[in-house]
Amino acid sequence: MSLHHAGPDATHSRSEWRTVLLYIVGLAILVSAGVYPLRRYVVEPRREALMGHHEDPARRLSEASQFGFDTAAGSSVRLVPGAPTLELEDLPGEALTLILGGFRGPYVVWLWMSAEEQKQHKIHLDLLSWYTKIATLQSDYPQVWVFNAWNLGWNVSVQWQSQEQKYQWIRRAADYLKEGYRKNPHSTEIMEELGRIYSEKLGRAQEAPYYRQRAKEDEGRSPFLIAYEWYDRSRKASALYGTSSHSLSRPVAYSMACHCLTYYATELTQQMYDTFRASLDSRKAGREADARREFQEGLRQLEQAIGAWDWASREWNVQASRFENERIPADLLEVYRRFHHEAGEEGKGLQTFRAQLTYENLPERFTQLKRPEIQ
Repeated sequence: MSLHHAGPDATHSRSEWRTVLLYIVGLAILVSAGVYPLRRYVVEPRREALMGHHEDPARRLSEASQFGFDTAAGSSVRLVPGAPTLELEDLPGEALTLILGGFRGPYVVWLWMSAEEQKQHKIHLDLLSWYTKIATLQSDYPQVWVFNAWNLGWNVSVQWQSQEQKYQWIRRAADYLKEGYRKNPHSTEIMEELGRIYSEKLGRAQEAPYYRQRAKEDEGRSPFLIAYEWYDRSRKASALYGTSSHSLSRPVAYSMACHCLTYYATELTQQMYDTFRASLDSRKAGREADARREFQEGLRQLEQAIGAWDWASREWNVQASRFENERIPADLLEVYRRFHHEAGEEGKGLQTFRAQLTYENLPERFTQLKRPEIQ
């Protein structure tokens, strides 16, 4: 058995390849290091000027101390509101944008066409990859994130048979939008779309009972409560930065958070109703211990429902007060007042029910309850 040793030429070749590789890595590091200052101080100011965005420096500095919203929303605190947040994971996309230069436009067009072709042919497994590439090159445009998330959550998800597969595509849409929110922390469009996904797709779609349970398992809270938080962030961003919704009027956009709380209170009332019914069924079956345990759980859920209806009532009252001095249609203002009154009455009715309820009279009192429906 003979041993073959690499000759001087092979050793020299490997050394050359190492040198080339080191040059490539060094060049990549230099390009990445130059991306942020070039974009922050040259590209972004020119883009903002071309789009006609001229913000008063005094206003920007006065807002610099208002860190509450940004911190609560999950974005990093910036010295001057509006400054782009750039993290290490953004560098590859930023470097690619600069490297492509003038070819970025044609490349993005090709990506859009390819993604649409993939969708038309129902090649879904690669679709998210295409949308990610598009968003990498157009990360500053909230409409890109919203449009692609809509395709994932509404158009692609319904093409699957199982509820679990549909749910997973809706979750992909939500995760995609959350990345868009990280890149655009002041975009009311992205916040509203996240609220819409949690409220309409996970909370009120045809498969909503399954979706709501899965969302609670994955995120530990009701999708209606999560939707409220995103809509509430959108309201705060609109008030703080002067941004507005592109699809909804300001009063209607602000009211979406209130609707979510009404849905949340209704959901809690449904859970309370079902638990008391289970207690009655256990009592009829002779399972006394189960019946009493379920009764106590029903009482806990009843207290939660009372608190949720009170919360919804207060939100609708604030909504009506906020717009009563603005020029909005009188019938719309009347709707807000009616929702405030109805939520308050629901809460009062449950308080009365709770004050008179005991384990012994549950069968009689339960006949006075009606299971509400989420509209």
